[in-house]
This record gives sequence, structure tokens and C-alpha cells, in this order.
Amino acid sequence: MFKRLFVTALLLLHPLGAHAQAGVSDVLGSIHLDPAFRQALRDRGFTGERFDIMVNHTRSLFTDQEIISGLARRIAAQLEASEYDPDTVFFLELAKTLNQAYDVGVTQLRPAERQLMFQVDTGVIRAIPARDCRRMMSGRMSGERWGALNDAYLVQLSPNVLDGYQAATRKAMRLGLAPNASPRRLTAQEIRSVEEAILPKSDTMISQQKDPRAMYDAWRNGDTSGRYACAFSQMFAAAAMSLQDGRRDLALRYLMTN
Repeated sequence: MFKRLFVTALLLLHPLGAHAQAGVSDVLGSIHLDPAFRQALRDRGFTGERFDIMVNHTRSLFTDQEIISGLARRIAAQLEASEYDPDTVFFLELAKTLNQAYDVGVTQLRPAERQLMFQVDTGVIRAIPARDCRRMMSGRMSGERWGALNDAYLVQLSPNVLDGYQAATRKAMRLGLAPNASPRRLTAQEIRSVEEAILPKSDTMISQQKDPRAMYDAWRNGDTSGRYACAFSQMFAAAAMSLQDGRRDLALRYLMTN
């Protein structure tokens, strides 16, 4: 429910055009220097220390040799096999590869790092308009719109939290792009333990809503990406964060990878 759309301003604000054949490192390694990209960050509200954090994050992310090598391995084959425009394929494969790397890498972070990412990502969900939240949950939101909403939230974070969040993001990417990387999956027993912990709490929260019957009907019908998707996600997040220590981390892994 909390899988992240990893297409942020780092890519959306940079005109890749006609660079696919130059190589992954050549395309991405200079984004942080691009005047248009830097101005786009300012236009989205990143100034002062926050601007420096975003620029340094972009530089660190796309000059990290482990990350670049992992991206190159995964993207090169798709570029060679595709009959479509190489620039378009490059961008699409880059976005897909980053998303896949996140799904793997986030399971390998330390619990404190995972919790920070979870709190920021769910904070975005709480902050965005309900209509946008429903579109995001149902997969109908454009990457451009998500980038703008995500940055509008990130720019409000304290510099320390923003820097920690971006550092955790880079680590997740590095771990997820390592050769033979695979996610640390929950066992059946762990999944059952998480569900036993958070579902009753979510049930209590639903019963306290203005129209609980409609929400129960939506849940019964499997409609977790429609009208009440954002409410459900916030309830699950609150239930998970109310747990202690190891059970909390299991719940976060469950929600971030399902």
C-alpha cells in the first residue's frame, strides 16, 4: 500500500533529451550541475540549506559507482532490445529500475532508517489533497504531479530530517542495485503476526469514522484503491506506528512492500 513512486524532481526537472546513447553515468552524473535543474529546485521552494541538501543528494545519488553500475546493467539490455526511441526507453527503464531497487533496498535498511522513510512517505499522503491521494493510490497520477506534491512536502521538512531521508533513499538504492540483490521477505508467520497486530487496530479506527458502514463495505469488496484508499492507508500507518520495537519494524516492512 505504501510502495513509492520513485520518479522525483531529480529526474522530472532535468531535460534528458538525446542523451541515452551517452551512457548512464554521462547522463545522470551532471544533473546536479545543470542550471535549469537547479533553478527548478528553487522554483519548488528549495532554498538555502535545503537547496544544498537536494543538490548534494542528486550528486551523491548519481555519481555513486555502485548505483550507476547497477542502473547501467539493468538499462543497457532494454535499450539494445527495444525498437522504440532510445531516449524514451531510457527514461522509462530508469524510472522502473529505481522503483524496483527501492522495493528491494528498503527491506535491507536498518529499522531506524526504514522508519524515517515511512514517516516521511506517509506524511506526504496525509498532506496532499484527497483527490490527488486517490489518484496516487489507484495508479492514475502522473509522475510530474507526484513530483510536485512530493517536493511541496519535502521542502517543509527540517534540514536534518530532509538530509536523513535522502541519505536513507540513497542507501536503499545502493542496496537494491547490488549484484544479485533480493528483498528480505517476511515469513508467513511474520505476516500473520503483523496482521494480527494492525488489523484489529484498523477495525477500531474504522468503527469510529463518520460513515463506518460504507468503509466496511469498501473493505469487504476489496476497494482499497478507491474513495477510502487514503483513509485506509492512514489507519494502517497509525496502527503500525503504535506498535513497539521489532513488531513495528515488521509492520513497516509489510506495508512498504505490499
